[in-house]
Amino acid sequence: MTIREVADALKVAEKTVYAMASEGEIPAFRVRSQWRIRRVDFEAWLAKQLGHEPTGAAQTSQSSPADERREVAEKNDSQSAIPESGGHIDDSWERLPQEELQHRLVSALGASVVKVHSQMDAKPFEIDLAPPLPHRVRIYLYNATRPPGGRPLGEHKIQLIVPGKGRGERASFNNDGGRIVLLMGYAADEDVFILWDAGLYSEFAWSRNVQVKAETIIEASAGKLATQERQLRPATGKATVETVLAVKSRRLAEAIIRRMELTRERLLKD
Repeated sequence: MTIREVADALKVAEKTVYAMASEGEIPAFRVRSQWRIRRVDFEAWLAKQLGHEPTGAAQTSQSSPADERREVAEKNDSQSAIPESGGHIDDSWERLPQEELQHRLVSALGASVVKVHSQMDAKPFEIDLAPPLPHRVRIYLYNATRPPGGRPLGEHKIQLIVPGKGRGERASFNNDGGRIVLLMGYAADEDVFILWDAGLYSEFAWSRNVQVKAETIIEASAGKLATQERQLRPATGKATVETVLAVKSRRLAEAIIRRMELTRERLLKD
């Protein structure tokens, strides 16, 4: 069963089921970044919530760990071969914990690139990298999601929330200590990292939304270093064109180098 099917059965929001799965309240498992629930396990769980004894099928169908691993592998293979919805990006609003986001970032860069980093759950995330990447960086990494309603079809967003700032306060990224600031998002369903130009975001409102188009995510999903130009119109000052980058995780190091090149080009023009 999918998250949507479970939400329909329980008559609750899909976001609620995502939270229940993440916290282990329902017997769900991951297929890559997608949650799935064996129907027999869901029915047994539901019967327990209602104070009923599980049916005979539910009692006798419990799989072994090896069976579950095999089932996950089979689902992985089928999803790799046939994109869901014919390649269309489904609604996505799953939020990974900060620690998991940064584990994926470190894994994408690799041990030969990452020299040292701060605690995995730290935000911002400070990391020292090997050449030709910038040596000392400070990364603000957010979930890139597409919640139902509100955003146009297929457009992902991040929400700029800086630690220590609350609703109604203005915020900025920390540029202290000579570290280069990177603003990044991660679309878990597609395993795509998005890189915005952090230097164009200062004194922003708490929980400001920053977007990336579906076409850019899809292009990155196909293995390309995808680019998108966005027109930024600040309340004060002149309009600016921002170039957004998006890549699969295996090309993240390349994208960071390109991000630095584009930022330098912008600064030279200014």
